[in-house]
Amino acid sequence: MGFFSWECKKCDHSIKSPYHLPEGWEYMNEAVFLQEHEPPIIGDYDGYGHVDDYDIQIVTDNPELWHKKCWENAGKPEYTGPSNYSSDQGFFYDIPSSKEMREALEASE
Repeated sequence: MGFFSWECKKCDHSIKSPYHLPEGWEYMNEAVFLQEHEPPIIGDYDGYGHVDDYDIQIVTDNPELWHKKCWENAGKPEYTGPSNYSSDQGFFYDIPSSKEMREALEASE
């Protein structure tokens, strides 16, 4: 299976795979995986459905994912519902412009 990912619940940017991350977007690889009535799982996203050692799709059909930075800035909320799949699959995106970098950082705050 190829790359796939979800959108962060706060900023709507994908949870990024660790490959070819633009400088300044490294935080988008650090993920928080939430599920109903369970503690958060925090770690790096591999681009293939795993946050650290957890295979998200085996654990749940309705994962909620956040960038760790976004989750912390939002006050570390609990599970509210599933995240949308990301159209860029966490990998297939253009190198962001300075404006896009700024907008992404502002959205995470």
